[in-house]
Amino acid sequence: MTVMIVGQKIELKGSNKFFTYCRKAFGVSRFTYNWCVAKFTLDYAAYCAAMDRYRKELEKYKKSPLCFTQSPVKPRLPTALDYKKEFNALRKEQYPFTYEVTKYASQQAFINFGKAVKAYFDNVKNGKKAKDKNRKNFFPRFKKKSYTSGSFYIGGDQVKLLTGKSCSEKLNNHSKKQYLNIPNFGYVQLKENLRFTGHINSVTISQSGDRLYASFSIEITEEEYLRTHKTAVQHNTAVGIDLGLKAALMLSDGIAIEGPKPLKTKLRKLAKLQRQLACKQHPRTKGDTTRVSRNYIKQSAKVSRLYRSIADIRNDFAHKISSILTSHYEYICMETLNVKGMMANHKLSAAVSDVGFYNIKSKLMYKSEYKHRVLYEADMFYPSSKTCSRCGHIKKDLQLKERVYDCPECGLSIDRDLNAAINLKKIGAVSPELTPVELTALLSDLKRNQITTSSVKAGIR
Repeated sequence: MTVMIVGQKIELKGSNKFFTYCRKAFGVSRFTYNWCVAKFTLDYAAYCAAMDRYRKELEKYKKSPLCFTQSPVKPRLPTALDYKKEFNALRKEQYPFTYEVTKYASQQAFINFGKAVKAYFDNVKNGKKAKDKNRKNFFPRFKKKSYTSGSFYIGGDQVKLLTGKSCSEKLNNHSKKQYLNIPNFGYVQLKENLRFTGHINSVTISQSGDRLYASFSIEITEEEYLRTHKTAVQHNTAVGIDLGLKAALMLSDGIAIEGPKPLKTKLRKLAKLQRQLACKQHPRTKGDTTRVSRNYIKQSAKVSRLYRSIADIRNDFAHKISSILTSHYEYICMETLNVKGMMANHKLSAAVSDVGFYNIKSKLMYKSEYKHRVLYEADMFYPSSKTCSRCGHIKKDLQLKERVYDCPECGLSIDRDLNAAINLKKIGAVSPELTPVELTALLSDLKRNQITTSSVKAGIR
């Protein structure tokens, strides 16, 4: 029996009392993590000094071992588990407020800190450097308090869902809505029921603006996945995908899929809200002791809501298009873009981030795995745009402004992005084009999900 892990994020319908509880849990999680960072910063400095002394003593010992009664002892850097034991020993006397919320709010912070330390040492080993010059190789740093975001973890042993549970005895056992039990608080209503039936591994409660969400990690069988998802096409179909800015995705079947570009449409409103936020009373430098005003917090929530709206539109598009493509094609071939290099160009960075190339790619990757599809990725330097899709001639002097590919060898004139998509399709698998019935079904799915498309043939769109 194949087992897979899926996630579902559901908004919570909580009261002001629950919101206050969550803010406490966010604070406990942040406090514990920052406690680890403060301890680690001091211990790591002492460890580096001790390692220098150890190397010198070891060198002397190797030269004349008879002069020493024992060999030098190598110093040891405390681990996240050591910090956890130390924190739990002090917790009852010095940090009693951590008992007001679930135990996982503080305990999960040590696991997250351990991952951060491991990532730091891996980056040092691989020579990877952070963009920010003030941050050395992704060294663990303190978490900042935010009025519009935060999260805490609840383990699967404390997760409990009930249907028909309500604060009012009158509605008890008569409601079909689901309620999540929050440790040390009580039951909170979910705005929609959980779609999947399976074992819940964990739940992460998070805040985005003025809303609270529960992200479920659920272990389900393949039969349960097939029950809750649309049946995929099994006709040995293949597609090449060229990612771009004019059209978010160009399919080798001649379908150009337009992206919603939510940042571009809401940029003026975002700029206005951010100007208003800058005028509110708040600390403007690191050492500034100015108190944050209530109007600043309110305005910050407005900015956060707009950012959430932009992110939701982008995620919705990525989810819809990845689900449609993995349902209609068995073999998917796409290019590998240097997004980091594209973001370095200040003229393209906003448009590139607005499409969300990696967001689309990541969702295609895991959905292809769930649906037993094959996803091919072309090499970053594969000349898909410069290669003629008919004769294979490479046009080395092709410029970015040339939107139509004119082959000097065979005379083919074709849309530049469509030419690249056809070349990408040839990398993975060559299969017949979609039948009219299959193409109609694909276009119908795109239209049903309100995704704008256009047809591309030889020449200009």
